This record gives sequence, structure tokens and C-alpha cells, in this order.
Amino acid sequence: MDDWYRECGKVADLIEREVPDWYRSRTFAGIIGDIKALSPKKASSLIARKKGLGTRYAYLYLAKGVDGGKGYQACACEALRSVLKDSRRDAIRGRILDVGCAVGVTAGVLDLEGVAGFDLFPDLLRAARQVDSRIGRNNTYVVADMTREWPFRSVFDTVVCGLVCHHLREQNDILAFFTSASRVLVTGGSLIITLPSGSVSTTRQLEEIAGAIEGFGFRCDGELTGMVVSTDGVRSLFWMFVLLFTKTSDSRAAVFIHPRFGFPDVRTPVSREQKGERVRSSEKNPRSVRHTAFRLLSLEELYSSFPESVFVFRNVRTIADSEDRDRSNQGGTCPMPEPCRGA
Repeated sequence: MDDWYRECGKVADLIEREVPDWYRSRTFAGIIGDIKALSPKKASSLIARKKGLGTRYAYLYLAKGVDGGKGYQACACEALRSVLKDSRRDAIRGRILDVGCAVGVTAGVLDLEGVAGFDLFPDLLRAARQVDSRIGRNNTYVVADMTREWPFRSVFDTVVCGLVCHHLREQNDILAFFTSASRVLVTGGSLIITLPSGSVSTTRQLEEIAGAIEGFGFRCDGELTGMVVSTDGVRSLFWMFVLLFTKTSDSRAAVFIHPRFGFPDVRTPVSREQKGERVRSSEKNPRSVRHTAFRLLSLEELYSSFPESVFVFRNVRTIADSEDRDRSNQGGTCPMPEPCRGA
């Protein structure tokens, strides 16, 4: 994993030389904001028309999104790695498909070989291939749209969807995504989904999402579905949501809860002004800690103890502190590192 991080930095330096001068001022948050506000078709068209923008995106992804383990994307993979290791479960196994693989973050952080990955933007995949070639990894990357039928046969034992599902906006896109996920998985295979902080508001909504996905022929793993919280940064708190499923049949859901339901509807409420300020603040204060310690609060634990809590920083911090106190009272240890800067 450390080799992968190091080579990401070297490839970022190489790619930076290719970035046109007129795009060097573009920030990661700015490019992400432009792309995520568009449909996949329009986002692809934007990158294709703006020559050099994709190169800048790939450079910033390596330099900021990965960022030596301090970027959110890499941190989410490290959190998943930690949770699965602690559970002693072999959830990621066999033939693996990485949906929205970007620069190969899942394969890189989890030290995986022979992964098939796809993403919408060829510049990110080119960067992934460059990093892999430098460390001798043999993974396969193709350009594809996650909201269209995936160009793969039903041969995979594991499908990993890291920080991508919350971008699904329309009912048809949601149906296409989970229908494809079910189709490419063998019966008994694992579907692993991670969602970022802010993508789910409450435990009840997380439970509703898990229940809806079961309609596509999956069974939710209650022990490995819930919220992952960092334990090694008092001020630089990190949290995300993980959902793990086993494919049990080839059932196809007709709707995803109800026709108007989509992942944007369950996001933590925040105004456009607040969101803009948050993005500007994150650019000024980059994450300064590489989180290495995490714990999972299962859906059952969250629902029994914090059913109505809205998942914003203040409340998640309270939940984390509460769990630490409980463990301490039971004779466990509660790590209390020095405060660190970051979001």
C-alpha cells in the first residue's frame, strides 16, 4: 500500500507537466463541483471538449484525492480495509469489479491484483495504469458509465462501489446501477458499498437504503453494515457509511422504495451557501492526518442508541465519544491522540 501511495505522488508529478497553463488554477473541489453537477453524458462531453481539463483532473485526483492517504477517497478505502480486517471476514475475494475506480484507489489501498475497474473518465484510468505499471500490478481498466448496462459478464465474486452510489440522481439510473450489480455477480457473491459523510442523514434512512437494495436479490449483512468512524483524530474526525450484501437470487426490483426516491434525497440538509463555504474551507485547510484507526458502529447499534441523530460533525462526535466511554467503562482502552488540523 505504501508503495502505491509513493508511486501516485511520482505519477502526479509527471502528469502535472502535461497540464495546460490555463487549467493550472483549477482546484480539485472546483472540477469535482462542475462534473458532479452534470449528467454522466454531459460530464464526459465537458472533459472531451475542454482539452487538458481531464489531465488536470487526473493530476489533482492523485495529489488531492489520494494525497498520501489523507484524501477522502483513500481514507475511505483504508477505513474499509480496517473494518474487514477487524471482522476477520473474507468479503473481498475472487474476481473483483471496482465500480468508479478512478485512479485505482481500491486496488491500490487494499493491495489487490487482477481487479477489473471502470470509470467514466479516460484520464483517470490512464493515471491508474501508469501507477500500476510502476509497481508491477496487473489490473484492467475500461471506460464505462455506471448508469448504463455494465460491459461485463456475470463472472464476479465481489463488486466494490466506493463512494459512487450517492451520485445516482434519477430513478432510472438507480435501477440500472443495481440491476447491473446483481447481473454481474455470481450467486453468493458480495456487493460492498461505501457512502461519504453527508450522503445519509439518519440511521432510519440508512436502514431504508439497505432494505431497498435487498429488493434486487441481495441479503444485507447486519454485522458489517453501519457507520465507520475514525478513532485517531480528535478534531480531524472522519466518518462514512458501509453496506455489505450477499447476492441470493436474480430478483429485480421494480422501484427503489418509491418513484421519487434517490440518494440526493437522503443527504444531510445543507444550503448552497453553506456547501460553498464548506468547499472553500476544505481547500484552505487540507486534511493533515492520515487516519489509520477506525471502528464500525453496526446498523443495529446505531438504530438502538441513536435512531434520530442527524449525521453531522457535532452529533457524530458525540456518538464516537459515547462509544469510547462505554468501552472505557468495560475495561477497554480509549485512544486520545493530540488534536490535529483538518476536516
